Amino acid sequence: MVLVIVFFTQCQPREKGSHAKIIEVNDNKVIDCNISEITDTIDFPLSKIVDNCQLIQLQTNKESLFQSVYHIGISENYIAIHSYGQMPIKLFDRKGNFIRNIGKIGRGPGEFNSLYGMQISEETNKIYLAPFARATKLIAYSLNDESLPDVPLLYTQTKFQFYIDNNILTVLSMPFEGDPIPIAFQQSIDGKLIKECYEPKHLVTNPRNSKGQYVGFNNELSSARNAGAFDYFKLSWGAETPDTLYYYNAEANKMVPKFVTSFTGENYGTWVREFKNHYWSVIFGDKYKGAKIIVDKKTLKSDFFKLKNDFYGGIELYKFFMSNNGWFVATMPAHELKTKFTELLENGDLKTAEKEKIKGITAQLDENDNEVLFVGKMK
Repeated sequence: MVLVIVFFTQCQPREKGSHAKIIEVNDNKVIDCNISEITDTIDFPLSKIVDNCQLIQLQTNKESLFQSVYHIGISENYIAIHSYGQMPIKLFDRKGNFIRNIGKIGRGPGEFNSLYGMQISEETNKIYLAPFARATKLIAYSLNDESLPDVPLLYTQTKFQFYIDNNILTVLSMPFEGDPIPIAFQQSIDGKLIKECYEPKHLVTNPRNSKGQYVGFNNELSSARNAGAFDYFKLSWGAETPDTLYYYNAEANKMVPKFVTSFTGENYGTWVREFKNHYWSVIFGDKYKGAKIIVDKKTLKSDFFKLKNDFYGGIELYKFFMSNNGWFVATMPAHELKTKFTELLENGDLKTAEKEKIKGITAQLDENDNEVLFVGKMK
């Protein structure tokens, strides 16, 4: 692949602080954020991402109890939780009332052990589950917990992300060297190929490290579709190429680079994700220790950030990586939220209405409750 990079600068006045730049890579304009150049850490209000935030206390009983949210599906009327640990899917309504378990743990027909993703489709009354490792199908259930016919995959998958719309299945793959698997493809739900994309080649994973050890499954693949696109990010430990978020342009059937993280005189791993109007990333390594950066897609303003929920007293949110399909989702253990709210009530500068709201929620929280959700539609 021939790589041509052209740098662009913006002429209009900009805010003070650090800014990413726009580069051109093979005729594609890409936002390049040099993390080594970021100077400021800001409190980033959640109200910049969503207009409203719903706090949802998930009903807790013997059937509904789960360990901790791993994947989550949000629709207008439902919340589907895939927890860490081997548990069936937990289905709740949007008020947090538990409805039922979906699926069974096992190796038989319609059963699963570990999952790598899921999609809830309220319009078709279905939920689709993506098995982890060497998957040949999607597992399907109705929202009434009826086992439905599997959706066959044209290519056996290692780790993958998927999305079904109008009976078209889009699959984003993490192919290993030697596997004849496209990076992205579309098929009908009955298994007929529509299109497939094999470029760029550097997205194909070498499953062995320099010592010959098999480490392919240490890499991760994420896609959240928060900006109306099939975003694609592969976390590759020790990769020589910069960490890059791509879009799969299904109409043109090609992978388009959109955002890249870089460093000056240092090299750390990043996990890049996006909201509707921002890119953000977690940074690994001893220096950054999980710090997060956020980049405005329009102004290119770049900062380290702490996400503060200004709808609920300005508490900091940490776990929001599961936001997907335009829904912002953050979770917090009930005991931790109760502690934060108690501290706010004792020491915070809250207006009367906000204080009464938080006081009422705190009184309802029990430290043994399920995780609490903060949910809002991205703007």
